[in-house]
Amino acid sequence: MDYKYAVGAMHRLELLRRIKARELMASSGLHPGQPRLLQFIWDHPGCTQKEAADDLDVSPASAAASLKRLEKAGYVLRRPDEQDARRNRLFITQEGMEQMKNNCLKFEQLDADMFSGLAEEEVEAFRRACEKMFDNLADETCRHLTVFKLAKRAREEEEDLNK
Repeated sequence: MDYKYAVGAMHRLELLRRIKARELMASSGLHPGQPRLLQFIWDHPGCTQKEAADDLDVSPASAAASLKRLEKAGYVLRRPDEQDARRNRLFITQEGMEQMKNNCLKFEQLDADMFSGLAEEEVEAFRRACEKMFDNLADETCRHLTVFKLAKRAREEEEDLNK
């Protein structure tokens, strides 16, 4: 069986979804990477910049630049750690919560548009097929990786090939 058309369709879909997601974020004034950081802070109130950078697999400098923009936009607050004055704790503001709620609604609509015309059973079958394909390809070095860590690994391997 020739799988290239199925693989091509899957790749085109993911690329188009990325483009649409970036358009959504640009329309809300957020830069790439900021929604993920804002989501992490929402999910982990009081986290440190290092914890966020480690979890999202970005450099401390990248996290710092994004945090500076989010803070300037009024979405994030830094508060000194009570036990260690060298560290700041990160908290999402009311404006940040509103931004996250709006982003969630936009992404729910994007996904609803993408799956429009498919029955619930078809969507579930698609999910199961994706999980099965992942399991078919995954080995012990990547089975446990999050989406962010898989993306970082893919970027690093691509950079190695381009050297």
